[in-house]
Amino acid sequence: MGLTACDLGVVRPGLATANADIAGHSQVQADWLSRFDLALQAAQQANRIPGMAVAVVEGDHTLLAKGYGLRDVENKLPVDADTLFHIASTQKSMNALLIATLVDDGVVEWDAPVVQYYSDFQLSSAASTQRVTLRHLLSMSSGLPGEAEASLPLDADVQDVFEVARQATLLAQPAEQFSYSNLSASIAGYIAVMASVGNDQHLLKDYARLLRERVLQPIGMSRSTTQISLARQAGNLAKPYAISWWGSAVQRASIDSDEDILAPAGSLKSSAKDMARYLSTQLGHGLAPNQTRVVAARQLRETWQPVLNGYALGWLKTNYNGMEALLHTGSFDGYASVIVLLPAAQMAFVLLANSAAAEGLTESVHKSFIDALQRRSNEGVF
Repeated sequence: MGLTACDLGVVRPGLATANADIAGHSQVQADWLSRFDLALQAAQQANRIPGMAVAVVEGDHTLLAKGYGLRDVENKLPVDADTLFHIASTQKSMNALLIATLVDDGVVEWDAPVVQYYSDFQLSSAASTQRVTLRHLLSMSSGLPGEAEASLPLDADVQDVFEVARQATLLAQPAEQFSYSNLSASIAGYIAVMASVGNDQHLLKDYARLLRERVLQPIGMSRSTTQISLARQAGNLAKPYAISWWGSAVQRASIDSDEDILAPAGSLKSSAKDMARYLSTQLGHGLAPNQTRVVAARQLRETWQPVLNGYALGWLKTNYNGMEALLHTGSFDGYASVIVLLPAAQMAFVLLANSAAAEGLTESVHKSFIDALQRRSNEGVF
């Protein structure tokens, strides 16, 4: 069950328009945010989602950041705006942003063959090997099939990612066919590392370091990390849950690991507050809310440009009710997430949840968010 436009348009009796999570806004703005807040709470309960966190941003301002439900059901510990969740594939645009910073610095180019940066790179087609670029890999148009990652051995290391890609039967030549691939996104991240620091034996650690130094730290995402061990040390980490047939939350055994070889495709643990800063940086065309220039606007806009099937570099570009949106969902290890960017409205939204029960919500909430924004516009806030 997802949110409906009706949910976001009805003012419940007795609703206070100002609270600890919504402050400093006009009356109409506060009314809209409060309605949205209540609708999210209702959706969380209706979908039996144990816990979730949400942030709404406008430009470089966070309008709403809060938690709903529990991060730890057994111990009745609540979710708040600092609670860490596995964000899964919503990290893919960050992977592209990291590479954009290297394009900025002249370390790599979007459209140069990746064999320039890793001479041992090889696909099953010699022609494709010589043509595939970072843009192809990030836009899922390299020709690699999405199912190729299933061939990774249980004890795989990073080099196995490249070996599986070498052996995979390609679907097409580059830029001819879309196929969503975690393998492809991961290869792009690792090749960026090779171009930056050299072809060493520490690609996984170096990727985590580059992401931290070039993206997380400049933006101010102080609680975010690709390593589950660090997330556990930091505390306030949501546990993943499945929902039983009788509707109760049952904790899942996590398969997350510091040695996740597909880390560039989606290994980050982050919070609503940190993701709000990331989305503000996207809306600011590379300028973080703390006024740090993370990447040039021109290179960030490259990551928004679709290649095939509306898929850009870690973003899906779509249109709903005449409003252009960039979004991405994520689902892994019992967590679900979505980020939504509305550049024309200078608005963005993130939802993080600790159960796959939220997947219906993460797939549909962008439509409800746009409906609410358009209603807000009619009420005179824009």
